[in-house]
Amino acid sequence: MKQNQIITKEEFIGFYEPILKGYSESFKNEIVSKDVLLRIFFEKSERQTIIDLQKAIKKQTDKFVKSLIYRLLGTREIISCRDNNLYLDTKAVWRLISESIRIIPSNYIISSIGSQGFLSIPIYKKEETLETFDFLRLHIWDDSLDDYMDLQKVEDFSIHSHTFFAKSWVVTGKIVNDRFEYIKNSKNANHSFFKVIYNDSLNEVNQHTSKAVNKNINAELIKVSEEVHHEMAVYEIKPSKLHKSGHKNSPKCSATFFSFTGKDGLGESFVIGPKQITESEVNRKMNISPIYLLDKIDSQL
Repeated sequence: MKQNQIITKEEFIGFYEPILKGYSESFKNEIVSKDVLLRIFFEKSERQTIIDLQKAIKKQTDKFVKSLIYRLLGTREIISCRDNNLYLDTKAVWRLISESIRIIPSNYIISSIGSQGFLSIPIYKKEETLETFDFLRLHIWDDSLDDYMDLQKVEDFSIHSHTFFAKSWVVTGKIVNDRFEYIKNSKNANHSFFKVIYNDSLNEVNQHTSKAVNKNINAELIKVSEEVHHEMAVYEIKPSKLHKSGHKNSPKCSATFFSFTGKDGLGESFVIGPKQITESEVNRKMNISPIYLLDKIDSQL
């Protein structure tokens, strides 16, 4: 991250709402308004360097303001490197994002177990249209999370595709990414397509529960590759393409910054599961404090 990079007042305004969507509803009652933030950071100039913004953060006593600005700087760097195909300094971004989490009580953080078995912490979400959709999350895999999950359900419904182009940067650990193709209505089919239905939730970023419902379209699965990605690696998944992610770093944990974007085309999201199952509900444990996992990642870095 170049310290002399410029962030404009207009760019800052554009980040405000998408960053807020990565926090719990209670955070929004604590954080100052956008106008107050603009007076704090842009009263003297419409443009600030990153280093000047960081100096201004250090003078702040409001921990919620600090958290939001640290997160803004981290997500801005991820998006900038992704969109311009530049190298991402994952350790520098990790320091910003992890500090944005640590500096405030955990009840202000959205931190839940996804259906794929990792801890998911949303950090940015922009969703005016599908074509401009942008969603960033921190993903953490660790053996301690097994206690919150039905591991058989995770295994049964781990193969899936995305509507959006996905890109992942490995912060630490060893991430496994298996890729699959399929043949519909094959006589050798052992799987079916499932539609995932989410419940109504007060929080639209990480849902409380979801249900996988069999669409009665059978398929034969074919694994076409098995990848292992190490620290500082980057990998991508195109829209509609089947994959399955996990990690091979026990007893240590693994972590990635994960991006969804509609800027690079749209596809279809679906899940593949055992054809004999009609439907299955996946519970999503909410409000898991991630601090012990952040400590573990710091010790690995």
